[in-house]
Amino acid sequence: MPQFVVAYDISDDRRRERVARVLNKYGQRIQKSVFIAQLERSDHQALRREMGSILRRCDTVEIIPIDSRLGDLHVSWNAEPSRVQSVVMIT
Repeated sequence: MPQFVVAYDISDDRRRERVARVLNKYGQRIQKSVFIAQLERSDHQALRREMGSILRRCDTVEIIPIDSRLGDLHVSWNAEPSRVQSVVMIT
């Protein structure tokens, strides 16, 4: 199952907490505003739909596939698309 890094910058406490609750359903928190999630395409769409109902223009969210072959699934909410081509995790 494809893995994604989801990072956000949301200034409003209430919206930030709501987004974190949604992300907890799909993945694991690895930093205060960064999650790692395993998402099938249907989960990816559902996550985008759920967060889209919460987010506002001033919020920023990046959903970045760890596998660079899934670049079509990179999503930027209200931000310039990042120039990240792939993410390498060292454990």
